[in-house]
Amino acid sequence: MTPASVETFHYDPFAPDVMADPLPFYKVLRDEFPAYFIDEYEAWAISRFEDVWTILNDTEGHITSTEGTMMFREQLRVSNGGVVPEASYDPLTVLSYTESPVHEELRQAVGPPLRRSAVLRLEELIRSMARARLDELIPRGRFNVTSEYGGIVAAGTMCHMFGIPLSDAEMVRDAVLVCDPSVQDVAAQGVAYGQLTDLVTDVVRKRRAAGADGRYPLVDGLLTFRLNGRALTDEEISGSVLATILFGGAETLPKVVAHGLMELWRDPDQRRQVAADPTNCATAFEEMLRFCAPAQWFTRTVKKPIVIAGQELGVGHRIFPLLMAGNRDEREFEDPDRFVWDRPIRRHLAFGQGQGFCIGNHVARLEGRILLEELLARVPEYEIDVDHAERPPSSFQWGWRTVPMIVG
Repeated sequence: MTPASVETFHYDPFAPDVMADPLPFYKVLRDEFPAYFIDEYEAWAISRFEDVWTILNDTEGHITSTEGTMMFREQLRVSNGGVVPEASYDPLTVLSYTESPVHEELRQAVGPPLRRSAVLRLEELIRSMARARLDELIPRGRFNVTSEYGGIVAAGTMCHMFGIPLSDAEMVRDAVLVCDPSVQDVAAQGVAYGQLTDLVTDVVRKRRAAGADGRYPLVDGLLTFRLNGRALTDEEISGSVLATILFGGAETLPKVVAHGLMELWRDPDQRRQVAADPTNCATAFEEMLRFCAPAQWFTRTVKKPIVIAGQELGVGHRIFPLLMAGNRDEREFEDPDRFVWDRPIRRHLAFGQGQGFCIGNHVARLEGRILLEELLARVPEYEIDVDHAERPPSSFQWGWRTVPMIVG
């Protein structure tokens, strides 16, 4: 279903027709209702690129994430009465729910191995994993690019960074697939996320026993970190920070790569241009981030009144900054609904912006480039069984879980 007319238009990110295909709704929002109030949730949907950019880059305390960055329908239906909660630091809340300066201090604690210079040292490892996967997958003639190629490599990269045996990559990948927000099984999701948290907690305990000597700085940095003078517990380190990083690092990238390869399949001329020179893959991946990144939004709450798109957003109002809507905004990108592998991109919203800018962006860019380079070098000509590709309806992560590729 698509929006019938401006007069009867209604947007709700949890409505079945929106979850099935939000793009037509985003077009109406951008053109007619750039700041759209959803009464049921006391929330604003913000759809134009510049407005989303402004909200996410707020540095004056107008916007906060203390209520959560992935608020779902049940939470949104309960009004906060204009009272915005403070972040919890004892015990520590989830990293993305924290505010300055604690947020920046925590990111600094885990940041060194995620910086560009450190991430580049992972290239040989990631490339060897990609090649090993292709050695196994190509002879089969058919495989799911999302989970069987990108999913395993992304999970393996996270395992390496956490000090988890690479042999556990498949288990991590499978748990992440169950935790996908498009999966409508809350009980199974709870069990799977618990498995990831338990796995990380075990790593934290071992690193604490080993003295947190810096061998695995992603973990050790939090063990030596002090929050208001106190050490974090194992549960805070794993549940509030590291499990989120592990999940984020293994979940989204495979969908971007799989969708991007589908777009290249749809346009053989573009695919051949990219495959002709490996140095083109980094450029193509940036367009994949703009065009294919599956996250629809990360919620925020108004802490101080702010005017966006001519509307005053009041204290306590929730906000849906619509990332995909912004990345398809013709005010920022020419012909935005067309995939153009060498499109000049000055900026995009795939990694968010501001305080919540994706801490793993350098890892994602390296993995995406290598996954493209290795696959296109081995199989520059391939087919996608689009009739059996699966993109489940979702209010949050509208991504391709299954992209069957046929090679040989």
